[in-house]
Amino acid sequence: MRTAFRFCALIFLIFSSAGLSAQAKMLDPDGLIRPELLERALAAMEAHARNGGSTGKLVIVDYGQHSSKKRLHVIDLATGAVSAYRAAHGMGTDKDHDGYLDGFSSLPGSQASSEGTFRFAEEYTGKHGLSFRLDGLDKTNSTSRERAIVVHAADYAEPAFLTRHGKLGRSNGCIVFSKDDLAAFANEVPAGTLIFVGK
Repeated sequence: MRTAFRFCALIFLIFSSAGLSAQAKMLDPDGLIRPELLERALAAMEAHARNGGSTGKLVIVDYGQHSSKKRLHVIDLATGAVSAYRAAHGMGTDKDHDGYLDGFSSLPGSQASSEGTFRFAEEYTGKHGLSFRLDGLDKTNSTSRERAIVVHAADYAEPAFLTRHGKLGRSNGCIVFSKDDLAAFANEVPAGTLIFVGK
């Protein structure tokens, strides 16, 4: 009952005139996510309410952090619990391969990460094994399907790679996990969940 009340209260806050900063503090009282990025993600969730987001989860990818950090956060909107994972970014936006994303692009062939709001879509099995398609909901990521920007696992996101190189490898623009983290993420995040990518 308490959990259901908290979730209803949160939804009321998001769609009321309450400030985003108050909503952010309610969602992430321990400050695990940068407040400015969390506020932007909440605004995006409100803007895209008709396109998804009723799953009780919200995913925020903070590409402003180094790739060695757990910079992908999953928020349980009912309980306020936050879990975190490492995720690789695209080589087209980290050309010097220093582990930091320098910018975003949605151009086909750019091999870059795109910013904005995505919808976590259908599961499939591809060349990387278990994978999930993404629907780009903004102008900044509307080419996601065309570019085959998806969620998958790869060796360059494994802990052993990080130990050897001090950073994760780079993708062709996809959000990439280690194999174990992808399994945990997929178990935690339902299809239809909104994923906000920023820095």
